[in-house]
Amino acid sequence: MPERSAPAATKPAASGAIERPAFVIGTGRCGLSPLMDLIAYHRDFAWPSQYNDRLPSRLWLSRLSRLSDLNLLNNGLKFRLGRYIPHHTETFSLWDGIFAGFGRPTRDLVAGDLTGYVRQRFRHVVAEILRHQGKQRFIAEYSGWSRVEFMREIFPEAQFIHIVRDGRAVAHSLIHVDYWEGWRGVHQWRWGVPAPELMELIDRYDGSFLALAAIQWKLVIRNLLEKTAGLPDTDVKLVRYEDLVSDPLATARDCARFLAVDPESPHFQKHVGTVPIVDANTRTLRIPSWRKNLSSSQVRMLDDLLEDELEHFGYL
Repeated sequence: MPERSAPAATKPAASGAIERPAFVIGTGRCGLSPLMDLIAYHRDFAWPSQYNDRLPSRLWLSRLSRLSDLNLLNNGLKFRLGRYIPHHTETFSLWDGIFAGFGRPTRDLVAGDLTGYVRQRFRHVVAEILRHQGKQRFIAEYSGWSRVEFMREIFPEAQFIHIVRDGRAVAHSLIHVDYWEGWRGVHQWRWGVPAPELMELIDRYDGSFLALAAIQWKLVIRNLLEKTAGLPDTDVKLVRYEDLVSDPLATARDCARFLAVDPESPHFQKHVGTVPIVDANTRTLRIPSWRKNLSSSQVRMLDDLLEDELEHFGYL
């Protein structure tokens, strides 16, 4: 029997109901996008799109995201059509419209930052996206500080997938983008002035921007580890970017099981097979890979600065 062209999604959530929302988090430059490419388009999930980010007050635009369920687009076409087809993205404009400090706070957001009004608005926006997309489950991505305490205060049953990438790769990536705030120094970037022991590490290498990028990763990865450590295993999952690019299908299925959506869905498996995955640690993806581009002395510097964290994740 041919696969139906109409979405086989479960019944949409009842008005205002939000069942186990999921948030994919990471330091940035860590593989958030490819992981979301793999799992967000499962037919059980609603997600905010680039249209929600550009016009955050017009939540009805979430209806456009139903296009991703069409069999016509389940052959990789949605990736080839680019920016016009609704796709997941970090919708900081949407969240900043609810809580102005969400996107660029100088420290992690905690439960005490939340007011009842902000909580109500977050839940309303997520419920509306679910309603307009006709789905039961919600998934979204954001990078930087964990915001775990803040989000759990809004959504007590929230699940988190933390994707981590080798900090040497992340530092190398940061110094190749013009929007990195490290170019302005630690007194003007969004991460606050590092503790004295971290400033000493930067000074050890004469204020190297690559060293500063490594310290940014160190700061944020420590925060992510600290804030997810207290969560039960049912609510947090760690994914390594290197494992994702090695076996995308296994990673996607594993995440689907964790999120309690069907990993064997034919539509989902077909979709996963169309996702273009490139290992940016070993191949050129806009910039050369860090392993090819950094000198041996630069790699030694990063090993020195990030030794504890690299060992924790099995990178050293």
